Amino acid sequence: MRRIWLTFCLSVLVFEVVSAKPEFLPAAMTFGAKDCSFCHTTPSGGEALNDRGTWLVEFKIRRDVPEINVDWLTRRERRNRAAPLDVEGRNLTKYQTAKQAEKLNDLPIREVDYTTKHGEWPAYSGDLGAQKYSPLNQIKRSNVQHLEVAWTWASNLDPGTRQVDGQNKGPDMFKGTPLMVNNKLYIRTRFSGVVAIDPLTGTTIWEYEPDTVKGRPPIMFGFTTRGVSFHQGGEDKRIIYTSSDGLLIALDADTGHLVDEFGEGGIVDLKTGLRRNLTDRQASWSNVPSVCNDVIIVGSQTHDGSHFQNFRNTQAKSWKENLPVGDVRGFDVKTGKQIWTFRTVPQKGEYGNDTWLENSWEWVGNVNVWSQTSCDTTLGHVYLPLTAPTHHLYGGDRPGHNLFSTSTVALDIKTGKRIWHFQIVHHDIWDYDLPTPPVVMDFRKDDGTAVKAVAQPTKMGYLFVFDRVSGKPVWEVVEREAPKSDLPGEKPATTQPHPTKPPAFTTQGFSKDDVIDLTPELKETALAEISKYRLGPLYTPSSKQGTIINPGVGGGANWGGASYDPATSTLFVPARQEPMVLQAMAIEEGGERFPPYRVSFQGIRVHDLPITKPPWSSISAYDMSKGTIKWQVPNGAGPTNHGKLRHLDLPDLGEPGRAPGLLVTPELIFLIGRTGFNSMFRALDISNGEKVWEARLPGFAWESAPITYSIGSDQYVVAGLGGAWEATRLVAYRLKRS
Repeated sequence: MRRIWLTFCLSVLVFEVVSAKPEFLPAAMTFGAKDCSFCHTTPSGGEALNDRGTWLVEFKIRRDVPEINVDWLTRRERRNRAAPLDVEGRNLTKYQTAKQAEKLNDLPIREVDYTTKHGEWPAYSGDLGAQKYSPLNQIKRSNVQHLEVAWTWASNLDPGTRQVDGQNKGPDMFKGTPLMVNNKLYIRTRFSGVVAIDPLTGTTIWEYEPDTVKGRPPIMFGFTTRGVSFHQGGEDKRIIYTSSDGLLIALDADTGHLVDEFGEGGIVDLKTGLRRNLTDRQASWSNVPSVCNDVIIVGSQTHDGSHFQNFRNTQAKSWKENLPVGDVRGFDVKTGKQIWTFRTVPQKGEYGNDTWLENSWEWVGNVNVWSQTSCDTTLGHVYLPLTAPTHHLYGGDRPGHNLFSTSTVALDIKTGKRIWHFQIVHHDIWDYDLPTPPVVMDFRKDDGTAVKAVAQPTKMGYLFVFDRVSGKPVWEVVEREAPKSDLPGEKPATTQPHPTKPPAFTTQGFSKDDVIDLTPELKETALAEISKYRLGPLYTPSSKQGTIINPGVGGGANWGGASYDPATSTLFVPARQEPMVLQAMAIEEGGERFPPYRVSFQGIRVHDLPITKPPWSSISAYDMSKGTIKWQVPNGAGPTNHGKLRHLDLPDLGEPGRAPGLLVTPELIFLIGRTGFNSMFRALDISNGEKVWEARLPGFAWESAPITYSIGSDQYVVAGLGGAWEATRLVAYRLKRS
């Protein structure tokens, strides 16, 4: 019985004690692992699990065994090297025929205005305001049960684990969301290729693949993707996107050819052009650039552990050397020229510089946008969700509030100048960076006041709502006293901002009253486990003993983001409840070459179940006119078949660790969920969150948001899927035809 990389990962990926076991690495390297970050969040292993590691633990739970025989995975992986296959082993690669092209060309080309009102999906979130909403209503509550698969597409460029130059290249789970514009679907593969697809038949029109797959896996999340952007100026139509190894690329949307006038032959190197140039070991780019008013706005995914790279580097004089800059940039959509830079860590003489004490502004890095930005093209604003500074979990070397870390910031699209900002966490030492684009919306408060708003979901479970013109909170935000730290050198902010409205969408802080109590045994085990650690309210700092924080560093809300129904002024926020332990360990060497502390984070569970009371994930519907929650439901049944739970009669518990992207239509919410190990495409009733339809997807799906569009006489809904061992796929559904 052959045990391969799943055995390796499942042997070391346990939530109670997450530690690296290098002796298992050779087996994992067979499937593309370069270091322990294949399954963990750091190259050295330990700390928390990444998405792949989380999935592996779920697989272990489902089988209820310590190790798994996965010979079936070996066979599938080898077949996928040749061509993408469906679950029954049939080749799915199809290319558009002349007859199909003629049929597609006969359809009218709609006006492109970067909204969904014409039945297209021209931006990553449908529109540039991150609403993930479409007014299409052919598919509704009364007929959603009649959905059937219209077509399935699989990528020839991204067949899963690949053999390249004698090495296996293992991608992350597929996390992309396609566009549908000008009668074509566009998708970015995990290896940074782009494919144009016929939206009627699911056949490939053109493909473009850079050489990203030939390089080593990018530092953050490996080979992964979110999507692409579209821009049209007259007859000039372009696909704009970033490759994970740091290239900004412009393709002709009709042919897939590089646009010669953009950058150097269609390509701009994002690793240059900053006050400190980046390397591929410091940053990666899977996020989608925004294209607003002819400006491309680009962030980056800087390496969260960059300070420890220098710590290990025997050539570095200090761990503070050359930390990755998280500055946000604007590029001209025609030429690719860099036209502005917003310095997220203010330099000498700039606004906010005085919030970085002891000259920490000189060396600190990160404070980047790893999620998406959103825009109001009429106002000329772009809204940034910014992250924490270098050494996210310890701030003794960067005293002060640290603007603009963990802040929502509005910039002028044309110039990159700051218009307003709001710092959501002062001196962030919990990795509570902002993981979702701020949602642009208009609504009337219940007193009749018209509001142009932007809403920022957070990892902490708060929803901050601002007037997007002025940046003033729509409802009062109060500064409340925050817990102190006993960690030498650490000086947390004395207060933190708390919105008075709307209410939080998940529990905050952790106490004995919060532990799982579905059975007396589970409760007893949980109480014994938490007795090892420090407990406290939201914003309790890390400690040498270990502090349980809730929500954990993964949220609350995460990259799935929120969705907004403008017809009813309702905002929908998916969230997960996943406490973690922050534990500080002094680094004995001290001095200039080493940071004073290493603060690790790891999950905390009992019998492979969340240590908290359910629901373990949820979907909340906010009435924005009132600033209240309309309804809140668990996101899925959860592990009710677990060995410790299957004898109980339980309601839905919520799927642990899930905060999926949501597609909202006038009557339905579509999302990707789970039933046990099966990936499911679901529709919920928008009025109450009740599940009204479900279909099993032909493969492993993660949390990317579905899309919908109308072409010909049909409305389609499309889900993306693909495990690391599978081809990237899109599955399109439409109503059964008479």
